Amino acid sequence: MALSRFGDWDKAKRLLTNGFNQRMALAIRKATIKSALLLVREIKRGIRSQAPGGKQFAPLAQVTIERKGSSKALIDTGFLVNSITQKTLSDGAFVGLLRSSISKDGMSVANIGAIMEYGATINHPSGAVIVIPPRPFLHPTMLKYKDEVIDNYRQAVASVLR
Repeated sequence: MALSRFGDWDKAKRLLTNGFNQRMALAIRKATIKSALLLVREIKRGIRSQAPGGKQFAPLAQVTIERKGSSKALIDTGFLVNSITQKTLSDGAFVGLLRSSISKDGMSVANIGAIMEYGATINHPSGAVIVIPPRPFLHPTMLKYKDEVIDNYRQAVASVLR
């Protein structure tokens, strides 16, 4: 059985040599940064619109609205929304709330974010039970923009293979 080759083998050789690994690594890094910045922007936009990823937040309880003077969930001082960030790592990126971010009350913003994302039941020392319904702001946004993130990587790889 004879083997025949077809296609532009000289071009393939040029693409796969002459710094191919470095070019690919740079393109992937740029796609990672672009995707992380997109997600941070859209998570913040989702909180401000009260519908991250197109999913409307559960309404606040009337007592909460009266206490804070607003019906907007996750927005009191703006500290939580302003703490949403991205950090580029050697093998990817982190998008969300850093553990090292502390509110003016000394609380971990990541812990507050987890309560908002997943909800919580709090047994207050007075005997009251406070139920905070989930108001996811990270996962719905990441799911909504998943295809755009994937496309960023497709474009990055294609740019190196041209």
